[in-house]
Amino acid sequence: MKAFILGLVVVAMTGVAQASDFAVALGVRSNNADPAVTGGDVDSDTGIGAGVIGFFDLGSAFQLRSGFLYNQRNFKGTGSELKISYIDIPVTAMYKFADYAGVFGGAVLGLKASDECKLDTGGSCGLEDPDGLIYGFQFGVSFKFAPQMGAELYYEMIPGEFWDDALKNGTAIGANFLYTFE
Repeated sequence: MKAFILGLVVVAMTGVAQASDFAVALGVRSNNADPAVTGGDVDSDTGIGAGVIGFFDLGSAFQLRSGFLYNQRNFKGTGSELKISYIDIPVTAMYKFADYAGVFGGAVLGLKASDECKLDTGGSCGLEDPDGLIYGFQFGVSFKFAPQMGAELYYEMIPGEFWDDALKNGTAIGANFLYTFE
């Protein structure tokens, strides 16, 4: 698995040199999920994100949007806090309807970086570890408001159970600030 991740990093770094736009991203996201067990309770919580995104030209109005983003997926349960961090690799197609704006959609692969489950009374929850690899879908809009600054607004969903006996059907609404290099 470590060799696979290293291979992805090498491919991404060589691709950055060929990107038509390359951006450093800083963001915030509101995470939500359903309880995986009947009678459970899960409340939404916010998380932060940071990473790099490249935009690769595929045609006159189409681009491939991909990169590496560290994203927190935090949740609150009854008397507990669930915190998971993933390195997300979006592979999304973007249609640019203007020089400085476009819509995107596609798949997101998440590689688990860390997890923590704490009880409000202290100690660990005793739950199984969350999935080390998750698949989701992301839809959003990307735009620039200055030559080198822009933003993204997106909706993300992770279908199915991704933390055994705790969380399923995750969703997020997020916003990223982008500082681009052309």
